Amino acid sequence: MCSAWVCILSNGLIELFLVFLKVGLFMFGGGYASIALLHRELVVEHGWLSDEEFADLIGLAESTPGPIAINSATYTGYRLHGLAGSLVATMGIVLPAYLIMVSLASLLVKYLESPWIKAVFRGINAAVVALILYSLAVLARANFIESGGIKAVSIAIFMFSLVLLAFLRLHPMYVILASIALSTFLKLIGA
Repeated sequence: MCSAWVCILSNGLIELFLVFLKVGLFMFGGGYASIALLHRELVVEHGWLSDEEFADLIGLAESTPGPIAINSATYTGYRLHGLAGSLVATMGIVLPAYLIMVSLASLLVKYLESPWIKAVFRGINAAVVALILYSLAVLARANFIESGGIKAVSIAIFMFSLVLLAFLRLHPMYVILASIALSTFLKLIGA
C-alpha cells in the first residue's frame, strides 16, 4: 500500500501533467496549431501513441464537442491512467492558458497597439501557420501512406471532401456526414 503522493508519482500522473502543461504553455494559435506539439510529445518524445493512433485521436477529438487540444488531453490521459489521468492531463493543458489570460488581460488591453506587442504577435502568427502546415503533413502521412504504398480510398475521400468544402461550399457538418457515408459505401462494395 502506498501513500497518495507516492502512488501519484509512481504511476506517471506527474509526467502526464507536465507534458500537457508544456503543450498548454506553447499552444498559440488554437487547436490546429497544437497538433504539431501534441504529435511531438505523444508520439515522438514519449511513445504513448503510434502515428496511426494519433491520427485516430485527432479524428476523435475533432468529432466531439470542445477544443481539439483539450479533447486530446482528456482522451490520452484516460487511455494511459483512467479517470485520474484524464483529469490530470486536462488540468495540465488548460492551466497555462487560464493563468496567462487572467494575469495578462489587463496589460494586453493597454498595450495592444504597441509596436513591440505587434512584433510579438507577428512572430506568433507566422509560427502558428508553420505549426498548422506541419500538422497537416503529419496527419496526411498517417492517413494516406501505409508501408505498402498509398491508401487510395482515403485519398479519394479526402478529394471528395475537399470538393464539397471548396467548390460546393457545403457546411463542414454535411461534409463529415457525406464522407462517412462514402467511406461506409466503399467498405460495403469491398474498396
